[in-house]
Amino acid sequence: MDTFEVPLHPLLVFFVVLARVGGLVTFAPFWSSKAVTAKVRVVLAFVLAIALTPAVMPRIPTPPDSFWALLPVMFGELAIGMVLGFVGKLVFSGFELAAHLLSSQMGFSLAGIIDPSTQAHTTAFGTIAQMFAMMILLAANGHHWFLAAAVKSFSTTAPGSFALSYELLDLLIRFSSDALVVGVTLAAPAVIVLLAVEFALEIFGRTAPQFQVFILGFPLKIGVGLWLIGASLYFLPSAVRDVLGGIHEGLIKVLSLI
Repeated sequence: MDTFEVPLHPLLVFFVVLARVGGLVTFAPFWSSKAVTAKVRVVLAFVLAIALTPAVMPRIPTPPDSFWALLPVMFGELAIGMVLGFVGKLVFSGFELAAHLLSSQMGFSLAGIIDPSTQAHTTAFGTIAQMFAMMILLAANGHHWFLAAAVKSFSTTAPGSFALSYELLDLLIRFSSDALVVGVTLAAPAVIVLLAVEFALEIFGRTAPQFQVFILGFPLKIGVGLWLIGASLYFLPSAVRDVLGGIHEGLIKVLSLI
């Protein structure tokens, strides 16, 4: 009876690609959302690995066939995918910070909810802002940037050659600081106006104590905040698109350091 032999090289390359794509799906925006269940992410990682393996197979040498030799290679591939996804997560967190600052200043923090995508305490406005940024990311084919970076990473970093360097850690720290700057910059104009409204209410309350400034302040700040958001809707998509472009630039910088 004829024996059926499974080619070892394509199978080992598939597992290597699966580990790198699995780390990417775990941390990259949209795919890492808590609304996407773990089973869906596992199936998605397998589908992406099957689709990407033929494209990267010619440029990947045969991984070690020993289990103990293959294990550190798989951990390195998983770390590469996580770093690529983490870059997008850091940039995307700037929008979450901006929405949190603005909604807190408007008074929405008193009606907080649990964000289903992050399982963190947030407001309804914060969830809407996050979904808005996600739609712009998908409309700009941002999810394709991660797949292109994953494919290109096999040309820059061979399996088993990943090493966490000081330059890479410094880059990730700078990305986290840039996310803070982005969040504060996006929310700063509205926060400044709302602070001015709050100061005006405080002065009005001192001069006219008979008015219930505390009760009047909530609808007034919400109205002013919503008006500011509505007035900035024309400029907001281009600003968000420019910020999300930092994900593409960040992926390019990370590829040069891993």
